[in-house]
Amino acid sequence: MKIQENFLNENIFKNLQKIIMSDDFPWYYQNKVVDVNDDFFFSHILYMDDRQKSDLFYLCHPIIGKINFTKILRVKLNCYTRKENHIKHGWHTDQVNTPNAKVALFSFNTNNGYTLFKNNDKVVSKENTIIFFDNDQEHASVSQTDKFLRINMNINYV
Repeated sequence: MKIQENFLNENIFKNLQKIIMSDDFPWYYQNKVVDVNDDFFFSHILYMDDRQKSDLFYLCHPIIGKINFTKILRVKLNCYTRKENHIKHGWHTDQVNTPNAKVALFSFNTNNGYTLFKNNDKVVSKENTIIFFDNDQEHASVSQTDKFLRINMNINYV
């Protein structure tokens, strides 16, 4: 696992953050995070199944432009709402049956939510910070209790 703070130039980051965290950004309700009835969240898929899925795909360009990849598998924005208590979602890997896949998880805001790994590593959500890890590392998202939203971009690639 590799963690890189201040991943994007401050001006580029602030512009992306302003768009993605705006009141009129199109989020789509998901009735589960990993397992049925584990929680809900909102997402916006930018790229999947070898094609652009959103007119807002350009929002990921500054981030994927700094990642060494052969192929992008999926780019998805996640938006978790504040909870009274931390909720740990199910253990998972992002790309099933994709050998050598990697994950880049970029945080748009700082909050007390985090990503937990099965080996007990814990990476808190810190704005303009990205974590890189191998897709075969099982992980779980954990909701935040201190901010209205926790927003990150999940990039799967080989």
